[in-house]
Amino acid sequence: MKKVRIAVSLVLCSFLAACGQAAAPAAGGALSSPAAGALEKGNFPAGTVTVCRIVDGAETGELLLAELNGAENGVYLLSAGDLPVTMDGQNADTKDLADGMTVEVEHSGTVLESYPAQFGQVFSLRAQTPANGGYTDLCGLWLKVLDDLWSTDPGLNETEGGGTVPYVGVDLSSAPGGLTEVEKAAVAWQFGRLHGAQALTGTFDELAEQGYIDRDQLFWEDGVLFSVTADGRDETTCYSLPTLSFDAQKWRGGDGAYFFSDCVCVWPESGTWTEYSIGSEAIS
Repeated sequence: MKKVRIAVSLVLCSFLAACGQAAAPAAGGALSSPAAGALEKGNFPAGTVTVCRIVDGAETGELLLAELNGAENGVYLLSAGDLPVTMDGQNADTKDLADGMTVEVEHSGTVLESYPAQFGQVFSLRAQTPANGGYTDLCGLWLKVLDDLWSTDPGLNETEGGGTVPYVGVDLSSAPGGLTEVEKAAVAWQFGRLHGAQALTGTFDELAEQGYIDRDQLFWEDGVLFSVTADGRDETTCYSLPTLSFDAQKWRGGDGAYFFSDCVCVWPESGTWTEYSIGSEAIS
């Protein structure tokens, strides 16, 4: 089996939970914070708490967050900067955060209307480490798989004029591991952002019904559909460790597709889903 390792480095917004899509703001924009005196005294203003998963960006502090138990529009972009951080109730730093971690974002309760969204004013971040010290980080795994597919047979990603296709479809509806709809939306957005394309979530049939894919000609003129699906072996173990088994593909047309088959990822006892193997590859 061929081992593949990829490094991949995500905002949907609403105002008090009422949301509409708009153009995404530039990443890394400064967010307002409490007065310096309040921070020095440790007296943070009481605010709303939103529980999120860090989808991506922990290394840089530009966090892409997916709200847990939220609707599909619960995707946020947060510049952590010098925000007060606690880890398991102890003082910590933004450098202690990790992708896949759950964080409580204490904020003013207002949300800036953009896509992804931004919290109007953030007071602090409270993080918890899992009991076993490991992070599943399924979002990071699927971002790696999608990025690897993008890099394979790159000609499928180009228009006739040689530029990048304007759309990427992302279908994680059958991916193993149980990502929430918010996490799937966040992964899709980040994948599109990383490659300069607008991300669309949906299956082949859904994107065809929306007019993106030509069902009769079996062709997507200005886009590529990326998908990850369970292959029926996702409940297996390797040396008593849980594994995920899956297939992945990118599809441009009936005679333009690339496939990863019989892929396996093993979760180490004290780590993340950080690497996977590909059983076979095929092109059509």
